[in-house]
Amino acid sequence: MFNRATQSRAVAALALSALVFAAPLAAQAKATDPKAAALVTAFEDKLNLESLDVTNTFTLVQKKEGESDRVLRIQIYRRDRADTFTLLFQYPESEKGKGYWRSKDDLYLYLPSTREFVYRNRKDDVGGSDVRADLFGKTDTLGQYWASIAGTVKVSTWDCDVVRLDAKKLDVSYPIQKWYLRKTDGLPVKVENFSAGETLLRTSYYLDYKKIAADKYIFTKLLAVDALEKGQKTFLTNDAISTDKIADYTFSKAFLEEKSR
Repeated sequence: MFNRATQSRAVAALALSALVFAAPLAAQAKATDPKAAALVTAFEDKLNLESLDVTNTFTLVQKKEGESDRVLRIQIYRRDRADTFTLLFQYPESEKGKGYWRSKDDLYLYLPSTREFVYRNRKDDVGGSDVRADLFGKTDTLGQYWASIAGTVKVSTWDCDVVRLDAKKLDVSYPIQKWYLRKTDGLPVKVENFSAGETLLRTSYYLDYKKIAADKYIFTKLLAVDALEKGQKTFLTNDAISTDKIADYTFSKAFLEEKSR
């Protein structure tokens, strides 16, 4: 006959077994819709810049109710064919010398005050703004999310297809996203980011793009609105865009250390 301790162990074992098998079953319940996958692939082909090196400057203006505007200026060095980028803070003085370096899935924040690199993930808000680090480089949406069609709507003057993304893994910016892709060229005009419980957290509006090569684009204006903090938003502008070749050394920890001196 089972004693109480044995029964408790048996119950725990059954619970663990249920959890182990629940994950694969949950994964099997999700699937990517081929039409949604085609829409995602189409816009990534335009925004991922594998054939180019790109240097540009982002200026972020963060607005909060009752507070003065906070301004950040960041120099970006980007090489999508190697899935790498380097971000270097230029302004304000309190942030100057800080930076990010990404190599594929590995992202590091450099802190010049302690001369250390801190491992980060895609959930990192750059400089405490409403913009996350994965906005600045190559994306692999279908590797991180299941995609499905969520209808069609009009955003401003554009008719848009809506693609819903559900995370396959934990290391993503948001568990659920909805991308609004204009039918004219497939480029995003709005992105909604949700929690796992489907609470709206943030909405980003892609306000303008610049064509920098044949069928290759980079956004030049973006507005990110925080859905939880009333009145909080970040306006981002992108200028001084260059496609000149970047020295390999720029994509290294040593480069950030050198620039912070």
